[in-house]
Amino acid sequence: MTDRELLDFAIPFIQKMFPQFSRDWVLDYHVWHADYAQPVITTNYSKTIPGVETPLKNFFISTMAHVYPEDRGTNYAIKHGREIGVRVADVLQASQR
Repeated sequence: MTDRELLDFAIPFIQKMFPQFSRDWVLDYHVWHADYAQPVITTNYSKTIPGVETPLKNFFISTMAHVYPEDRGTNYAIKHGREIGVRVADVLQASQR
């Protein structure tokens, strides 16, 4: 699908979840494309997983690559995202002290 076709496909499902949603709310959109739908696990993959901390202060990442060695299940992605959320909350609390 083109990016526009994907947006057109998604809108009815968004409206099903959020009945008040209006297509007019979409000011712009971007479709991210990846070569693979999931991380490609290779030998010694555990040694190449990116860290969650970045060179930017207080900026963390959480991707499907981080759920290793679990399978690519959404539940593991949510679990990892929550763990990062706790870290962000801790950083915010520490900065307010």
